[in-house]
Amino acid sequence: MNPHMKTPVTFLGDTSGEAEVAVVLLHGRRQTEEDTFRVGERIGLDNVLYALPSAQERTWYPHGFMAALEDNQPWLNYGLETLAATVAALEERGFSRYKIVFMGFSQGACLAAEFVYRNPDRWGGLVAFTGGLFGPKGMIWEGVGSFDEMPVFLGTSDVDSWVPLERVRDSAEVFINMGASVDMRVYPGMEHKVNRDELEAARAMLSKMLVQETAVECA
Repeated sequence: MNPHMKTPVTFLGDTSGEAEVAVVLLHGRRQTEEDTFRVGERIGLDNVLYALPSAQERTWYPHGFMAALEDNQPWLNYGLETLAATVAALEERGFSRYKIVFMGFSQGACLAAEFVYRNPDRWGGLVAFTGGLFGPKGMIWEGVGSFDEMPVFLGTSDVDSWVPLERVRDSAEVFINMGASVDMRVYPGMEHKVNRDELEAARAMLSKMLVQETAVECA
């Protein structure tokens, strides 16, 4: 059994059944769902349902995301399977993939980016706060499939020891080549955290989706 799926997904935010957008929100290493939901609280939008899966012992995978892929197995696959199950749960609640956004910090950002990369579709979007695609230095990504202008936000520091700037740039290029609309922002000297500008970028992405949903209803 997948150890990450022993704990049920936590749903927070608009749990009324009337939410228009769903966010799969992934915690970083040693963080709790409550820690991560502070991001949702700081974004501060109504009509958004947050789905927060939880990693066993608060860690999605044991080694750095730039280790050899096999070094993080089977935990990487467990994480990806957990995200697939979370998506299925949201689809059962009536959310189309166009209304599902993946968002995460650090480990969670890396896992979110990897899942979206491996499952190309017109998702609602990807917000990666200091994260990038998996694989060792020199990794080559085939990039099969198209995102059809799906919005992707990648925010990172130029001095982060956990997530090198070069890897975030490489990840941005992969998503661009696969047809995503990428907004990458580099914050000089930023510590390993989520800053206000990143939150505003995430809020803008979700707000645009909410406005589009309202326009469809009015039409």
